[in-house]
Amino acid sequence: MLINYKVHWTPAEGTERRTSAVSYSLPVAQERQAELEREGALDVEIEKITLR
Repeated sequence: MLINYKVHWTPAEGTERRTSAVSYSLPVAQERQAELEREGALDVEIEKITLR
């Protein structure tokens, strides 16, 4: 079983919610989350994706 993560966020402008086009390992997803938050993104969430 392979576990990856997607990142969801709302841009600082409050436009439509977005989802990462790629899957990340957990440490990289956490880095992306921190980067988005530094840029002012709102409601940044990491979603666990399990591939069989």
